[in-house]
Amino acid sequence: MANESAILDNIPDDIVGAVCVIRHDNKMVMLSEVITKKMSLPGGYIDKGDTPRQAAVREALEETGINVKVVDLLQYRGRAAIFSCVADSPILVSSFEDKTGYPIVASWFAKHYATEVRRVYLIDPNSIDPQEYRYRKDALLLADWMAKTPSSDIEIYSDLSGQVNSLHRLELEWVIQLQQAVRSWPENYQTVFDGIMAVVNLPGEPLFIAFLVIVVTGLYGPIGLLQLTFVLLLATFTSGLIKLGVASPRPSDIIPELQQINAYGFGFPSGHTLIATMLWGLCWYALGKRVSKVVKWLSLSLVLVLIVGQAVARVWYGVHFFSDTLASVLLGLIFVAALIVWHSASRFSLQEAIINRWFWLSVTLVVGIVAGLSLAPLHTYIFAILLGVVLSVEAVPKSVVATTDMVRLKMVGIILVGLVVIGTSVELLADLSSVSLVVLVIRGTGWTLGAIWLIAGSSSLLKRLK
Repeated sequence: MANESAILDNIPDDIVGAVCVIRHDNKMVMLSEVITKKMSLPGGYIDKGDTPRQAAVREALEETGINVKVVDLLQYRGRAAIFSCVADSPILVSSFEDKTGYPIVASWFAKHYATEVRRVYLIDPNSIDPQEYRYRKDALLLADWMAKTPSSDIEIYSDLSGQVNSLHRLELEWVIQLQQAVRSWPENYQTVFDGIMAVVNLPGEPLFIAFLVIVVTGLYGPIGLLQLTFVLLLATFTSGLIKLGVASPRPSDIIPELQQINAYGFGFPSGHTLIATMLWGLCWYALGKRVSKVVKWLSLSLVLVLIVGQAVARVWYGVHFFSDTLASVLLGLIFVAALIVWHSASRFSLQEAIINRWFWLSVTLVVGIVAGLSLAPLHTYIFAILLGVVLSVEAVPKSVVATTDMVRLKMVGIILVGLVVIGTSVELLADLSSVSLVVLVIRGTGWTLGAIWLIAGSSSLLKRLK
Protein backbone atom coordinates (compact mmCIF):
# COMPACT_ATOMS: atom_id res chain seq x y z
CA MET A 1 0.00 0.00 0.00
CA ALA A 2 2.89 2.36 0.72
CA ASN A 3 4.32 1.69 -2.75
CA GLU A 4 0.91 2.37 -4.35
CA SER A 5 0.59 5.66 -2.44
CA ALA A 6 4.03 6.75 -3.59
CA ILE A 7 3.11 6.03 -7.19
CA LEU A 8 -0.15 7.93 -6.84
CA ASP A 9 1.63 10.92 -5.33
CA ASN A 10 4.05 11.08 -8.28
CA ILE A 11 1.64 10.74 -11.18
CA PRO A 12 2.42 13.39 -13.80
CA ASP A 13 -0.41 15.88 -14.26
CA ASP A 14 -0.87 15.06 -17.96
CA ILE A 15 -1.43 11.30 -17.49
CA VAL A 16 -4.85 10.37 -18.89
CA GLY A 17 -4.45 6.72 -19.86
CA ALA A 18 -3.30 3.37 -18.49
CA VAL A 19 -1.85 0.38 -20.35
CA CYS A 20 -1.40 -3.27 -19.37
CA VAL A 21 1.54 -5.35 -20.57
CA ILE A 22 0.53 -9.03 -20.41
CA ARG A 23 3.20 -11.53 -21.30
CA HIS A 24 3.66 -15.24 -21.90
CA ASP A 25 7.25 -16.35 -22.52
CA ASN A 26 8.53 -14.25 -25.43
CA LYS A 27 5.09 -13.07 -26.55
CA MET A 28 2.64 -10.45 -25.34
CA VAL A 29 -1.09 -9.89 -25.62
CA MET A 30 -2.00 -7.34 -28.31
CA LEU A 31 -5.23 -6.39 -29.94
CA SER A 32 -6.21 -5.39 -33.45
CA GLU A 33 -8.29 -2.23 -33.23
CA VAL A 34 -11.52 -1.59 -35.12
CA ILE A 35 -10.99 2.12 -35.74
CA THR A 36 -7.25 2.49 -36.37
CA LYS A 37 -6.83 -1.03 -37.83
CA LYS A 38 -3.51 -1.12 -35.96
CA MET A 39 -2.12 -3.31 -33.19
CA SER A 40 -1.94 -1.99 -29.65
CA LEU A 41 -1.64 -3.09 -26.03
CA PRO A 42 -4.75 -3.30 -23.83
CA GLY A 43 -5.42 0.11 -22.34
CA GLY A 44 -7.56 3.21 -22.34
CA TYR A 45 -8.58 6.36 -20.56
CA ILE A 46 -8.60 6.69 -16.78
CA ASP A 47 -12.17 7.27 -15.62
CA LYS A 48 -12.93 9.88 -12.99
CA GLY A 49 -12.38 8.38 -9.55
CA ASP A 50 -10.13 5.58 -10.81
CA THR A 51 -6.41 5.21 -10.19
CA PRO A 52 -4.18 4.39 -13.16
CA ARG A 53 -3.83 0.84 -11.83
CA GLN A 54 -7.58 0.38 -11.63
CA ALA A 55 -7.97 1.73 -15.15
CA ALA A 56 -5.32 -0.67 -16.48
CA VAL A 57 -7.10 -3.68 -14.92
CA ARG A 58 -10.51 -2.54 -16.17
CA GLU A 59 -9.34 -1.84 -19.72
CA ALA A 60 -7.54 -5.18 -19.95
CA LEU A 61 -10.73 -6.99 -18.98
CA GLU A 62 -13.00 -4.93 -21.24
CA GLU A 63 -10.75 -5.22 -24.30
CA THR A 64 -9.39 -8.76 -24.00
CA GLY A 65 -11.64 -10.55 -21.53
CA ILE A 66 -8.58 -11.31 -19.34
CA ASN A 67 -8.75 -10.71 -15.60
CA VAL A 68 -5.39 -9.34 -14.48
CA LYS A 69 -3.62 -7.90 -11.48
CA VAL A 70 -1.06 -5.13 -11.75
CA VAL A 71 2.46 -6.12 -10.72
CA ASP A 72 4.40 -2.89 -11.14
CA LEU A 73 4.61 0.44 -12.91
CA LEU A 74 7.00 0.13 -15.85
CA GLN A 75 7.13 3.78 -16.84
CA TYR A 76 5.16 6.83 -17.80
CA ARG A 77 5.17 7.12 -21.56
CA GLY A 78 3.56 10.04 -23.33
CA ARG A 79 0.30 10.59 -21.48
CA ALA A 80 -0.09 6.98 -20.33
CA ALA A 81 1.05 4.89 -17.38
CA ILE A 82 2.50 1.56 -18.54
CA PHE A 83 2.00 -1.32 -16.09
CA SER A 84 3.22 -4.90 -16.02
CA CYS A 85 0.24 -7.19 -15.45
CA VAL A 86 -0.32 -10.89 -14.77
CA ALA A 87 -3.43 -12.86 -15.67
CA ASP A 88 -5.37 -14.30 -12.74
CA SER A 89 -6.07 -17.51 -14.67
CA PRO A 90 -4.59 -19.17 -17.78
CA ILE A 91 -5.15 -17.16 -20.96
CA LEU A 92 -7.10 -19.06 -23.61
CA VAL A 93 -4.90 -19.15 -26.72
CA SER A 94 -5.77 -21.01 -29.90
CA SER A 95 -3.30 -23.22 -31.71
CA PHE A 96 -4.74 -21.71 -34.90
CA GLU A 97 -3.18 -18.66 -36.58
CA ASP A 98 -5.21 -16.50 -38.95
CA LYS A 99 -3.81 -14.61 -41.95
CA THR A 100 -1.83 -12.32 -39.62
CA GLY A 101 0.29 -15.30 -38.58
CA TYR A 102 -0.42 -14.69 -34.88
CA PRO A 103 -2.12 -17.10 -32.42
CA ILE A 104 -5.65 -15.96 -31.51
CA VAL A 105 -6.65 -15.21 -27.93
CA ALA A 106 -10.31 -16.04 -27.16
CA SER A 107 -12.02 -12.67 -26.60
CA TRP A 108 -15.52 -12.64 -28.13
CA PHE A 109 -16.96 -12.31 -24.61
CA ALA A 110 -15.03 -9.09 -23.85
CA LYS A 111 -17.10 -5.92 -23.38
CA HIS A 112 -15.45 -3.95 -26.20
CA TYR A 113 -15.22 -6.80 -28.68
CA ALA A 114 -16.53 -5.77 -32.13
CA THR A 115 -16.87 -2.10 -31.16
CA GLU A 116 -13.24 -1.29 -30.30
CA VAL A 117 -11.48 -4.63 -30.74
CA ARG A 118 -11.44 -6.76 -33.88
CA ARG A 119 -9.34 -9.62 -32.48
CA VAL A 120 -6.82 -10.32 -29.71
CA TYR A 121 -3.50 -12.04 -30.39
CA LEU A 122 -0.41 -13.37 -28.64
CA ILE A 123 2.49 -11.73 -30.49
CA ASP A 124 6.27 -11.71 -30.39
CA PRO A 125 6.98 -7.95 -30.29
CA ASN A 126 10.15 -8.45 -32.32
CA SER A 127 8.09 -9.81 -35.22
CA ILE A 128 5.72 -6.87 -35.53
CA ASP A 129 6.35 -4.16 -38.09
CA PRO A 130 6.37 -0.72 -36.39
CA GLN A 131 3.97 0.41 -39.13
CA GLU A 132 1.45 -2.13 -37.80
CA TYR A 133 1.67 -0.74 -34.27
CA ARG A 134 -0.59 2.14 -33.32
CA TYR A 135 2.11 4.03 -31.38
CA ARG A 136 5.08 3.65 -33.70
CA LYS A 137 7.54 5.42 -31.42
CA ASP A 138 6.74 2.90 -28.68
CA ALA A 139 7.27 -0.16 -30.88
CA LEU A 140 10.96 -0.34 -29.96
CA LEU A 141 10.06 -0.33 -26.24
CA LEU A 142 7.78 -3.37 -26.39
CA ALA A 143 10.53 -5.96 -25.94
CA ASP A 144 11.91 -4.09 -22.91
CA TRP A 145 8.47 -3.81 -21.30
CA MET A 146 7.86 -7.51 -21.93
CA ALA A 147 11.21 -8.45 -20.34
CA LYS A 148 10.20 -6.62 -17.14
CA THR A 149 6.79 -8.30 -16.96
CA PRO A 150 6.26 -11.68 -15.21
CA SER A 151 4.98 -14.43 -17.49
CA SER A 152 1.29 -15.38 -17.36
CA ASP A 153 0.08 -18.93 -17.88
CA ILE A 154 -1.81 -19.89 -21.04
CA GLU A 155 -4.12 -22.72 -22.00
CA ILE A 156 -3.99 -23.89 -25.60
CA TYR A 157 -7.45 -24.65 -26.93
CA SER A 158 -8.90 -26.01 -30.13
CA ASP A 159 -12.56 -26.29 -29.12
CA LEU A 160 -14.59 -24.11 -26.74
CA SER A 161 -17.97 -25.61 -27.59
CA GLY A 162 -18.60 -26.22 -23.91
CA GLN A 163 -18.96 -22.46 -23.46
CA VAL A 164 -21.85 -21.98 -25.93
CA ASN A 165 -25.52 -22.96 -25.92
CA SER A 166 -26.86 -26.32 -27.04
CA LEU A 167 -28.11 -25.00 -30.41
CA HIS A 168 -24.65 -23.72 -31.31
CA ARG A 169 -23.07 -26.99 -30.17
CA LEU A 170 -25.40 -28.86 -32.54
CA GLU A 171 -24.71 -26.44 -35.37
CA LEU A 172 -20.96 -26.74 -34.83
CA GLU A 173 -21.32 -30.45 -35.58
CA TRP A 174 -23.14 -29.59 -38.81
CA VAL A 175 -20.40 -27.14 -39.86
CA ILE A 176 -17.75 -29.76 -39.14
CA GLN A 177 -19.67 -32.39 -41.09
CA LEU A 178 -20.08 -30.04 -44.07
CA GLN A 179 -16.37 -29.22 -44.20
CA GLN A 180 -15.34 -32.85 -43.73
CA ALA A 181 -17.78 -34.03 -46.43
CA VAL A 182 -16.43 -31.57 -49.00
CA ARG A 183 -12.82 -32.41 -48.14
CA SER A 184 -13.56 -36.08 -48.78
CA TRP A 185 -14.38 -35.34 -52.43
CA PRO A 186 -11.87 -35.72 -55.27
CA GLU A 187 -9.58 -32.71 -55.57
CA ASN A 188 -11.08 -31.46 -58.83
CA TYR A 189 -14.58 -31.50 -57.29
CA GLN A 190 -13.27 -29.53 -54.31
CA THR A 191 -11.73 -26.96 -56.66
CA VAL A 192 -15.04 -26.48 -58.46
CA PHE A 193 -16.91 -26.21 -55.16
CA ASP A 194 -14.43 -23.63 -53.83
CA GLY A 195 -14.89 -21.61 -57.01
CA ILE A 196 -18.68 -21.69 -56.71
CA MET A 197 -18.53 -20.66 -53.07
CA ALA A 198 -16.22 -17.75 -53.91
CA VAL A 199 -18.62 -16.50 -56.60
CA VAL A 200 -21.85 -16.77 -54.59
CA ASN A 201 -20.10 -15.15 -51.60
CA LEU A 202 -19.34 -11.96 -53.54
CA PRO A 203 -22.42 -9.95 -52.47
CA GLY A 204 -21.44 -8.38 -49.17
CA GLU A 205 -17.74 -8.25 -50.00
CA PRO A 206 -16.46 -4.62 -49.85
CA LEU A 207 -14.83 -4.70 -53.30
CA PHE A 208 -17.94 -6.14 -54.90
CA ILE A 209 -20.13 -3.50 -53.26
CA ALA A 210 -17.77 -0.75 -54.41
CA PHE A 211 -17.89 -2.16 -57.94
CA LEU A 212 -21.68 -2.41 -57.80
CA VAL A 213 -22.03 1.20 -56.60
CA ILE A 214 -19.88 2.52 -59.46
CA VAL A 215 -21.65 0.41 -62.11
CA VAL A 216 -25.11 1.43 -60.90
CA THR A 217 -24.04 5.07 -60.88
CA GLY A 218 -22.91 4.77 -64.49
CA LEU A 219 -25.94 2.83 -65.73
CA TYR A 220 -28.76 4.41 -63.76
CA GLY A 221 -27.35 7.72 -62.56
CA PRO A 222 -27.76 9.30 -59.13
CA ILE A 223 -31.39 8.15 -58.73
CA GLY A 224 -30.39 4.51 -59.15
CA LEU A 225 -27.44 5.12 -56.84
CA LEU A 226 -29.70 6.53 -54.13
CA GLN A 227 -31.97 3.48 -54.29
CA LEU A 228 -28.99 1.15 -54.03
CA THR A 229 -27.54 3.23 -51.20
CA PHE A 230 -30.75 2.94 -49.21
CA VAL A 231 -30.86 -0.84 -49.66
CA LEU A 232 -27.21 -1.33 -48.68
CA LEU A 233 -27.40 0.99 -45.67
CA LEU A 234 -30.64 -0.62 -44.47
CA ALA A 235 -29.05 -4.09 -44.59
CA THR A 236 -25.75 -3.00 -43.05
CA PHE A 237 -27.29 -0.90 -40.29
CA THR A 238 -29.86 -3.54 -39.33
CA SER A 239 -27.41 -6.44 -39.27
CA GLY A 240 -24.86 -4.38 -37.34
CA LEU A 241 -27.42 -3.33 -34.74
CA ILE A 242 -28.68 -6.89 -34.22
CA LYS A 243 -25.12 -8.22 -34.01
CA LEU A 244 -24.32 -5.87 -31.13
CA GLY A 245 -27.62 -6.63 -29.39
CA VAL A 246 -27.37 -10.42 -29.61
CA ALA A 247 -23.54 -10.64 -29.33
CA SER A 248 -23.42 -14.17 -30.72
CA PRO A 249 -19.97 -15.64 -31.49
CA ARG A 250 -19.02 -17.15 -34.84
CA PRO A 251 -18.24 -20.86 -35.29
CA SER A 252 -14.60 -19.87 -35.86
CA ASP A 253 -14.57 -18.12 -32.47
CA ILE A 254 -15.43 -21.43 -30.82
CA ILE A 255 -13.34 -23.72 -33.04
CA PRO A 256 -10.78 -21.49 -34.81
CA GLU A 257 -9.70 -24.25 -37.21
CA LEU A 258 -13.11 -23.96 -38.91
CA GLN A 259 -12.17 -20.51 -40.21
CA GLN A 260 -11.36 -20.45 -43.92
CA ILE A 261 -11.63 -16.68 -44.43
CA ASN A 262 -11.12 -13.83 -42.00
CA ALA A 263 -14.26 -12.38 -40.47
CA TYR A 264 -14.45 -10.14 -37.43
CA GLY A 265 -17.13 -9.23 -34.94
CA PHE A 266 -20.26 -11.11 -33.96
CA GLY A 267 -22.02 -13.59 -36.21
CA PHE A 268 -25.80 -13.21 -35.83
CA PRO A 269 -27.21 -12.36 -38.32
CA SER A 270 -25.06 -12.77 -41.43
CA GLY A 271 -24.64 -9.36 -43.06
CA HIS A 272 -23.39 -10.96 -46.28
CA THR A 273 -26.47 -13.17 -46.55
CA LEU A 274 -28.83 -10.31 -45.72
CA ILE A 275 -27.31 -8.11 -48.43
CA ALA A 276 -27.35 -10.95 -50.96
CA THR A 277 -31.00 -11.75 -50.23
CA MET A 278 -32.05 -8.14 -50.66
CA LEU A 279 -30.00 -7.52 -53.79
CA TRP A 280 -31.02 -10.71 -55.57
CA GLY A 281 -34.64 -10.34 -54.46
CA LEU A 282 -34.88 -6.78 -55.76
CA CYS A 283 -33.11 -7.74 -59.00
CA TRP A 284 -35.73 -10.42 -59.53
CA TYR A 285 -38.50 -7.86 -58.91
CA ALA A 286 -36.94 -5.41 -61.41
CA LEU A 287 -36.44 -8.17 -63.98
CA GLY A 288 -40.01 -9.37 -63.55
CA LYS A 289 -41.31 -6.01 -64.79
CA ARG A 290 -39.44 -6.40 -68.09
CA VAL A 291 -39.97 -10.05 -69.03
CA SER A 292 -42.87 -12.45 -69.46
CA LYS A 293 -44.46 -14.16 -66.48
CA VAL A 294 -42.95 -17.49 -67.52
CA VAL A 295 -39.41 -16.09 -67.53
CA LYS A 296 -40.09 -14.21 -64.31
CA TRP A 297 -41.06 -17.32 -62.36
CA LEU A 298 -38.36 -19.46 -63.96
CA SER A 299 -35.75 -16.90 -62.92
CA LEU A 300 -37.02 -17.13 -59.32
CA SER A 301 -35.36 -20.54 -58.97
CA LEU A 302 -32.00 -19.03 -59.98
CA VAL A 303 -32.43 -16.23 -57.46
CA LEU A 304 -33.20 -18.73 -54.70
CA VAL A 305 -30.14 -20.79 -55.64
CA LEU A 306 -27.94 -17.69 -55.42
CA ILE A 307 -29.39 -16.73 -52.02
CA VAL A 308 -29.06 -20.24 -50.62
CA GLY A 309 -25.57 -20.48 -52.13
CA GLN A 310 -24.51 -17.34 -50.30
CA ALA A 311 -25.86 -18.74 -47.04
CA VAL A 312 -24.08 -22.08 -47.54
CA ALA A 313 -20.83 -20.28 -48.40
CA ARG A 314 -20.82 -18.42 -45.09
CA VAL A 315 -21.34 -21.69 -43.22
CA TRP A 316 -18.74 -23.49 -45.35
CA TYR A 317 -16.19 -20.78 -44.57
CA GLY A 318 -16.79 -21.39 -40.86
CA VAL A 319 -17.78 -17.81 -40.07
CA HIS A 320 -21.53 -18.29 -39.57
CA PHE A 321 -23.89 -20.82 -38.08
CA PHE A 322 -26.83 -22.11 -40.12
CA SER A 323 -29.16 -20.12 -37.84
CA ASP A 324 -27.23 -16.92 -38.62
CA THR A 325 -27.83 -17.30 -42.34
CA LEU A 326 -31.41 -18.58 -42.03
CA ALA A 327 -32.38 -15.54 -39.96
CA SER A 328 -30.72 -13.29 -42.54
CA VAL A 329 -32.64 -14.87 -45.44
CA LEU A 330 -35.95 -14.47 -43.61
CA LEU A 331 -35.18 -10.87 -42.64
CA GLY A 332 -34.01 -10.11 -46.17
CA LEU A 333 -37.22 -11.47 -47.69
CA ILE A 334 -39.26 -9.32 -45.31
CA PHE A 335 -37.27 -6.25 -46.35
CA VAL A 336 -37.66 -7.11 -50.04
CA ALA A 337 -41.43 -7.48 -49.68
CA ALA A 338 -41.66 -4.18 -47.79
CA LEU A 339 -39.56 -2.35 -50.39
CA ILE A 340 -41.66 -3.75 -53.25
CA VAL A 341 -44.85 -2.56 -51.55
CA TRP A 342 -43.27 0.84 -50.90
CA HIS A 343 -42.04 1.07 -54.49
CA SER A 344 -45.61 0.54 -55.71
CA ALA A 345 -47.20 2.96 -53.22
CA SER A 346 -49.46 5.66 -54.66
CA ARG A 347 -48.33 8.27 -52.13
CA PHE A 348 -44.70 9.05 -51.17
CA SER A 349 -43.34 5.98 -52.92
CA LEU A 350 -39.75 4.83 -52.61
CA GLN A 351 -38.84 6.74 -55.78
CA GLU A 352 -40.21 9.96 -54.25
CA ALA A 353 -38.61 9.34 -50.85
CA ILE A 354 -35.07 8.78 -52.07
CA ILE A 355 -34.90 12.22 -53.72
CA ASN A 356 -36.47 13.97 -50.72
CA ARG A 357 -34.00 15.71 -48.39
CA TRP A 358 -36.38 15.53 -45.43
CA PHE A 359 -36.65 11.76 -45.76
CA TRP A 360 -32.88 11.37 -45.68
CA LEU A 361 -32.59 13.90 -42.85
CA SER A 362 -35.05 11.84 -40.76
CA VAL A 363 -33.09 8.65 -41.42
CA THR A 364 -29.84 10.45 -40.58
CA LEU A 365 -31.19 11.65 -37.23
CA VAL A 366 -32.34 8.14 -36.27
CA VAL A 367 -28.98 6.61 -37.20
CA GLY A 368 -27.15 9.44 -35.42
CA ILE A 369 -29.01 8.73 -32.19
CA VAL A 370 -28.25 5.02 -32.45
CA ALA A 371 -24.59 5.74 -33.22
CA GLY A 372 -24.38 7.96 -30.14
CA LEU A 373 -25.82 5.19 -27.97
CA SER A 374 -23.98 2.21 -29.45
CA LEU A 375 -20.60 3.97 -29.93
CA ALA A 376 -20.03 1.51 -32.78
CA PRO A 377 -17.73 2.81 -35.56
CA LEU A 378 -19.95 1.10 -38.17
CA HIS A 379 -22.94 3.20 -37.13
CA THR A 380 -20.79 6.33 -37.13
CA TYR A 381 -19.68 5.64 -40.71
CA ILE A 382 -23.26 5.00 -41.80
CA PHE A 383 -24.24 8.31 -40.20
CA ALA A 384 -21.40 9.99 -42.11
CA ILE A 385 -22.61 8.53 -45.42
CA LEU A 386 -26.16 9.67 -44.70
CA LEU A 387 -24.89 13.14 -43.89
CA GLY A 388 -23.27 13.23 -47.31
CA VAL A 389 -26.56 12.17 -48.89
CA VAL A 390 -28.46 14.92 -47.07
CA LEU A 391 -25.96 17.54 -48.23
CA SER A 392 -26.07 16.43 -51.88
CA VAL A 393 -29.53 15.01 -52.60
CA GLU A 394 -30.88 18.38 -53.76
CA ALA A 395 -28.45 18.22 -56.70
CA VAL A 396 -30.07 15.04 -58.06
CA PRO A 397 -32.20 15.49 -61.20
CA LYS A 398 -35.87 14.86 -60.45
CA SER A 399 -36.20 12.56 -63.44
CA VAL A 400 -33.98 10.13 -65.32
CA VAL A 401 -31.57 11.89 -67.71
CA ALA A 402 -31.10 10.17 -71.09
CA THR A 403 -27.41 9.61 -71.91
CA THR A 404 -25.26 7.64 -74.34
CA ASP A 405 -23.07 4.69 -73.44
CA MET A 406 -19.98 6.84 -73.97
CA VAL A 407 -21.24 9.41 -71.45
CA ARG A 408 -21.88 6.64 -68.93
CA LEU A 409 -18.39 5.24 -69.44
CA LYS A 410 -16.80 8.66 -69.00
CA MET A 411 -18.86 9.28 -65.87
CA VAL A 412 -17.82 5.94 -64.36
CA GLY A 413 -14.17 6.71 -65.04
CA ILE A 414 -14.31 10.19 -63.50
CA ILE A 415 -16.29 8.97 -60.49
CA LEU A 416 -13.80 6.15 -59.92
CA VAL A 417 -10.81 8.51 -60.06
CA GLY A 418 -12.49 10.84 -57.57
CA LEU A 419 -13.23 8.02 -55.14
CA VAL A 420 -9.64 6.76 -55.37
CA VAL A 421 -8.32 10.25 -54.60
CA ILE A 422 -10.68 10.66 -51.63
CA GLY A 423 -9.96 7.17 -50.25
CA THR A 424 -6.19 7.48 -50.62
CA SER A 425 -6.11 10.93 -49.03
CA VAL A 426 -8.26 9.81 -46.10
CA GLU A 427 -6.09 6.76 -45.39
CA LEU A 428 -2.90 8.81 -45.55
CA LEU A 429 -4.31 11.35 -43.10
CA ALA A 430 -5.69 8.63 -40.78
CA ASP A 431 -2.31 6.92 -40.75
CA LEU A 432 -0.72 10.09 -39.34
CA SER A 433 -2.74 10.00 -36.11
CA SER A 434 -2.66 7.57 -33.19
CA VAL A 435 -5.77 9.06 -31.54
CA SER A 436 -8.82 6.86 -32.17
CA LEU A 437 -11.29 9.73 -32.13
CA VAL A 438 -9.23 11.69 -34.66
CA VAL A 439 -8.97 8.65 -36.94
CA LEU A 440 -12.74 8.08 -36.61
CA VAL A 441 -13.44 11.69 -37.58
CA ILE A 442 -11.05 11.52 -40.56
CA ARG A 443 -12.57 8.31 -41.88
CA GLY A 444 -16.09 9.56 -41.21
CA THR A 445 -15.31 12.73 -43.15
CA GLY A 446 -14.02 10.54 -45.97
CA TRP A 447 -17.31 8.63 -46.12
CA THR A 448 -19.22 11.93 -46.19
CA LEU A 449 -17.07 13.31 -49.00
CA GLY A 450 -17.37 10.02 -50.89
CA ALA A 451 -21.17 10.17 -50.69
CA ILE A 452 -21.22 13.81 -51.82
CA TRP A 453 -18.89 13.05 -54.73
CA LEU A 454 -20.96 10.06 -55.84
CA ILE A 455 -24.31 11.84 -55.68
CA ALA A 456 -23.59 15.50 -56.41
CA GLY A 457 -20.65 14.61 -58.64
CA SER A 458 -22.59 12.17 -60.79
CA SER A 459 -25.51 14.63 -60.99
CA SER A 460 -23.19 17.39 -62.18
CA LEU A 461 -21.44 15.11 -64.65
CA LEU A 462 -24.76 14.09 -66.20
CA LYS A 463 -25.51 17.73 -66.94
CA ARG A 464 -22.05 18.51 -68.26
CA LEU A 465 -21.42 15.39 -70.32
CA LYS A 466 -24.80 14.81 -71.95
